[in-house]
Amino acid sequence: MKPTLPRIDPTKRTLVPPEPELSPKEARSIIRVFVILLAIPLLFEAASWFTSSKTNLASATVRSGMQWLLMHGLNEGNHTVYLGREGWLFDQHDLDRLAHARRPGNDVQPGLIKLAAQLKEQDTPLLVITIPDRATMYPEQIRPGHYLDVVRLKDEAPRLAELKAAGIDVLDMTEALWDFRDRQPVYYAHDSHWTPEAMKAVAVAVNKHVHEKHPRLSSTETPIINAKILDHTDAGDLARGLDPLHAAKLLGVEEATLVSIHGIPPSDKSPIVLHGGELMRVYDDAQLSFGGGGQAPDAGFATQLATLLGRPVDVRGLPRPGESYEDKKLVIILLPMAELVP
Repeated sequence: MKPTLPRIDPTKRTLVPPEPELSPKEARSIIRVFVILLAIPLLFEAASWFTSSKTNLASATVRSGMQWLLMHGLNEGNHTVYLGREGWLFDQHDLDRLAHARRPGNDVQPGLIKLAAQLKEQDTPLLVITIPDRATMYPEQIRPGHYLDVVRLKDEAPRLAELKAAGIDVLDMTEALWDFRDRQPVYYAHDSHWTPEAMKAVAVAVNKHVHEKHPRLSSTETPIINAKILDHTDAGDLARGLDPLHAAKLLGVEEATLVSIHGIPPSDKSPIVLHGGELMRVYDDAQLSFGGGGQAPDAGFATQLATLLGRPVDVRGLPRPGESYEDKKLVIILLPMAELVP
């Protein structure tokens, strides 16, 4: 039990200073300052939804300053973009996918198996190409360490095996791109898109695969094309997710050299169907590409593959129920692994 201290005798002239206390006026002043500091960014943010672009600019300026403090003071990103090591940025959704044991399912795999059964009736093979995401390719930028192999989700191998058991030809590019990253980058540090070099490496692998398994679908003639080199510079879409106003000042810019190709446009008469989503349209769709905006560069995966095959391909979006494949000899689907194993 704590002993009771004796009372101080006032006759000994001992002065005990009182505990410091804020006066009511000082307390109110501190509360006012705190409320103002909290309210200013909230007011700008709320006003940006209802008023002119000038207020949007003011809101973005406040957000930009706060993000600079978060990055340089606390080494933090925001709720949508994770700040990794050496300035690498990652989509928080991708990290949640890797970290959470429970993930919502989707109908992609059952849809592929159903499509394979439909195509089998007309003797048309289905080739599925799986592409790993950024977090899989660069785990050391998320958690320090020396990684000898790819960090995979445990569901990946069984799902790929189920596709193969259903008669689907699967070309998983994860290991190949893991080796490729020792020579050239697979993804940008501040942008979610894969690099043109990685995209072309996959197109070369698919062309080789088609040539070996379906030699009649590859043309031996050299097509007449018009190629143009395009240099793009951009801060990156993930960097803009941190700071829409001053992304380039926050982390600098990255560069890409694209080869724009004209001469083999897509054709619905082609015996080869190429399905894909946003991953396939990168560098063909100006709004989706690294350094987006302006005219479409015509340098995407479909363009690269058609050039290597020496013939047009029938370019479509992701497969839809009831889609017709009459007179088609091969169906190819370019699929992010995150869609097969969400």
